[in-house]
Amino acid sequence: MVKFLLYLPYSEFIDSYEQKALGGIPIGFVQAGFDTSLIVGIMKSNKFRKNNIRIYETGNLDERYIPENHSAGMSILPRLLNFFNFSEYRKVLKIIKKEKPDIMMAYNNSTLTWLIIWRYQLYCKFHKIQTKFILKLDNDGTDLKNMEGMRKIALKSYYKLLSRIFDDIITETSCGYQVFSKFPGVKTKLKIVPNTVFDDFLIDNYRKEWDKIIINVSRITPVKGIDKLIKSFGQIAGGYPDWSLHIIGPINDKEYFTSLMKLVNSYDLEKRIIFTGEKNREQLIEIYNHASIYCLFSEHESFAISRLEAIAMGLYVITTPAGCADDIVKYGVHIMKENTPECGSKYMEEGIISIESGTFLGNSNTIPSYRDIAREIADTAENNNV
Repeated sequence: MVKFLLYLPYSEFIDSYEQKALGGIPIGFVQAGFDTSLIVGIMKSNKFRKNNIRIYETGNLDERYIPENHSAGMSILPRLLNFFNFSEYRKVLKIIKKEKPDIMMAYNNSTLTWLIIWRYQLYCKFHKIQTKFILKLDNDGTDLKNMEGMRKIALKSYYKLLSRIFDDIITETSCGYQVFSKFPGVKTKLKIVPNTVFDDFLIDNYRKEWDKIIINVSRITPVKGIDKLIKSFGQIAGGYPDWSLHIIGPINDKEYFTSLMKLVNSYDLEKRIIFTGEKNREQLIEIYNHASIYCLFSEHESFAISRLEAIAMGLYVITTPAGCADDIVKYGVHIMKENTPECGSKYMEEGIISIESGTFLGNSNTIPSYRDIAREIADTAENNNV
């Protein structure tokens, strides 16, 4: 049986990660018939332990090692502490030597990862072990696009080094590809492998009738544009008194949440705009099953997995261009020309009319599963004689 190992540096793996690529990728490899293992900082999800995946914990979980905005790339002190974390180096290297994976994938949020992989490659050469090494980029390059000066020069050098260490470098979107392919040495290794959704969301579970509910699934934080979402709904709510807006997700910014509640009160919509809090996968499926329209008003997204979940569950999807929305136009999403309440309300009203008139029937294009993604990666590995 082919062995797959995923390394998530310094990660605190919680239940909600199972709904994201962090958990979906290893589960997809299990479903595709791989002997699968996972390295994390701390595993806090007891539920995830039941997925027939060997789990290793390094115990190294410290915000000193990862800059808060690690997508920006070059916070010096955390990066230095990260690189000189010999405890992480020794533990991870020992695990890899024990596992001897055929395919190893690592997330790119640790400057120590390349050194671990390079050291293991020397071990492989001496012991005649074949392993394919894959780097998964954890951002779409948006912050790097406008970076200038020494920071950008240093970052290009860093990615050139990574391109020499890893056999493949994976980005989630064509937007990420456009940015990273301009870095020296990266383009020949770079591949687009999108995130996807769990099989639960791929089941043909569409309704003949939709409830009059609009949903947003995201963290409560300014970058998600929830204030614009509320204003958009507020502008048309009077004409559609049976419709409501449900906002699903954790409150990450309490001050912002307070301002949102004041905004809801200003429209006198306390009973029709509902904050539900964070939900697990089973609860989300139930919510998707009873909703008609999904809205994403974010200024920035790396991928927006909930948007794809909504498509898979047959909702009418309205979105900003964030998260390279052009990549999913084939699924029938409606991309707003401007992220303004006026534009949002227009798209929202068009969606309501489509639902009430029965002209919207969902999309017919098939969304790949994580099992499919695993097989795609495995096919690439086989083509490289792994």
